Amino acid sequence: MRNMRGRCALFLGPPRMKEIGLQDEQEVSVRFGSRTVKGIVLLDTGLTEDFRLSPMLRMSLHCPAGYVGKITYDRSHNELHIGPLIGLLTVPFGSPESVGRTALYRGLRRAGARLKAFVYAFTSHDVDWERRLVRGTVETGCGLRCLTLPLPDVIYNRIPNRGLERTPHYRGFLRQLRAVKGTYLFNPMFFNKWQVHRWLTTIGAVDHLLPETRPLRGVADVAIMLKRHRHAYVKPVGGSLGKGILRVYKNRVGDFVVAYRQRNTNIEHRHATWESAAADILAARHHREYLVQQGLTLAQFRGRNFDVRVTMQRNGMGQWVAIGPAAKVAVSRAITTHVHNGGRVYPLLRVLREVFPGKEHLVYERIIGAGTDVALALERAMNKNLGELGLDLGITPDGGVYLFEVNAKPGRMVFAPIWARRDGWYSYYCVCAYAHYAAGFGRIG
Repeated sequence: MRNMRGRCALFLGPPRMKEIGLQDEQEVSVRFGSRTVKGIVLLDTGLTEDFRLSPMLRMSLHCPAGYVGKITYDRSHNELHIGPLIGLLTVPFGSPESVGRTALYRGLRRAGARLKAFVYAFTSHDVDWERRLVRGTVETGCGLRCLTLPLPDVIYNRIPNRGLERTPHYRGFLRQLRAVKGTYLFNPMFFNKWQVHRWLTTIGAVDHLLPETRPLRGVADVAIMLKRHRHAYVKPVGGSLGKGILRVYKNRVGDFVVAYRQRNTNIEHRHATWESAAADILAARHHREYLVQQGLTLAQFRGRNFDVRVTMQRNGMGQWVAIGPAAKVAVSRAITTHVHNGGRVYPLLRVLREVFPGKEHLVYERIIGAGTDVALALERAMNKNLGELGLDLGITPDGGVYLFEVNAKPGRMVFAPIWARRDGWYSYYCVCAYAHYAAGFGRIG
């Protein structure tokens, strides 16, 4: 038995040593997350595990006791990489918007365990930039506890709202994270609706999915859209959950109608003149940037408008997949289908069978194809790898598909119904499987 006191050693059995192509007592760099330590590889003929760390190496790497992940070897840098280490970026626990103690974190922990990944939650206040270490929160059999860990291989950014993300503190923090070598931050920011539209129009491949859209510089832009399409939506470029959206249209008797949601009430104002309607639009609009978008006549389910949420995620092969596509059905008089505004979620195929009998699978494939095309086009336009997108799509009575909105950090309300729980689990799994792939531990099904 070789004396290991005070040595940073990593033990490998004969088959693994041969597979990786290392020699007994070879010096290597060993990495766990952002932490790299000089060590030595030693042959252990009695080893039953994939590998084993000496106490000194485990302590130097800040690798949690009992964690045995996966190992990969980068010959060009003579580096053994242990992991994957995945960090869920959230806001301080106790905050109403923290996801560190919710089903999202627990789901990621369970999915990560299946892949031998270590998942922890952390906030911007938990990072010690001088030592490149994090006070991470982990779930154990005895509840939550804090551990000192390296910055992760992959960061799943769930800062909950764009207001926080725009503050100098978070802008600077995210800039520092993006600069960390070997750390992959996917979906690094919320989207601006107008910017997304501009990105997609530069590609051209998805022009047929885009309703006419223009920045709102004045009420004349709404008037132009009404002349072309009879109704229009006025949307904040940085909004979410349907907040701040107005619908403007002409009814059968020629009145202009301005509809919006105020607190928990759906409001409709009828105006005999455009001048009166324009004043209403300006009064209802919040003090921020807006765009105006072509209104579409949508297919209806049991007499109510619906749109489709498709959650697009990259899987462990690095491929885009559509998870749990669902129909969001609006309540009476609501201008959007958002669940927060009273909308209900139904299985997509169930709705399509009623609305497009005999053609439901054709429309379904059209929807999934549109989701994949948008994801690929957006990545190409942004020149960034993305890991997750929430797409809101409109379906016309003839089965045409249009893109309404792209969400960089989609909510999980569509996975809340019992019938969607399996899709919700697969969504957690895809986050971790893609992290496994992005961190360099190979493809996984």
